[in-house]
Amino acid sequence: MLSISVSVGVEALTPKVTNAQLFYPPASDRHSLMVIGQGVVRVPADTADIELVFSSGGSNDQLQTQPSSLPETRSLSSPTLLLNYKTAAESLPSKKSLTKATLQPVVDSIVAKGISADKIQVQINPNSSENNAKILVRLEKPTRDRVQEIVATANKSTSKLENLSVKSVGVEYAVNDCQALQSSVYQSAMKDAQSRAQALATAMEVKLSTPSVAEPFYTLFYPSCSSKTGVPLPSFASFLLSPAYNPDAPAEVEMKKDIFVTYTTK
Repeated sequence: MLSISVSVGVEALTPKVTNAQLFYPPASDRHSLMVIGQGVVRVPADTADIELVFSSGGSNDQLQTQPSSLPETRSLSSPTLLLNYKTAAESLPSKKSLTKATLQPVVDSIVAKGISADKIQVQINPNSSENNAKILVRLEKPTRDRVQEIVATANKSTSKLENLSVKSVGVEYAVNDCQALQSSVYQSAMKDAQSRAQALATAMEVKLSTPSVAEPFYTLFYPSCSSKTGVPLPSFASFLLSPAYNPDAPAEVEMKKDIFVTYTTK
């Protein structure tokens, strides 16, 4: 029988310090602690942009979703099938493209609620396959009740129009003085960091020195001076998708900031 023995030196089994430093901070004569300060500020919105998306009820969709409207045929190979199908399709009215004139009654109803006509825009989607359009309404000094009133007015006016419906509603709140809001949220983040650091320093029985501050890269994806209702912040998707309208959301702007704060201790 062949036996093989392997001898391993003690040095080979001993983990090297350099590898351990991949997972732990390197040893240093200077003791320090790092905390994350999280700042959140909410202020009343200066403006609200209401986005109303409309769609026209297409008869072509009706042809697809209601197959029972087609005449019954006895044989798949019968030439009557093509004739009957064509006759049924032609009997349905063609899909009408939305125009500004189509949406004018909705615009008039919003103007009747005290919104200036120059604060309302109508955008028609040139893509005929979508067959939808938008009405954009700008509100100054908005309130939750005022936004609800405009949305309800648009819905009521639309319900009186044939083959027209509100597909979705989005509301975006914003402030005019973005710099003041950013200053407030940084102060909130720094105050939070100081509170966390002081709690740690007390537990460690040390004193804190003047800190160094850094801002994480991911804050670049935070919304700046606007908030979209129905979308939790921060959310990169809020830049890409139309937000769902939340009638219970307050008419305010929320801004968040994170900062890294490092203190040396003594």
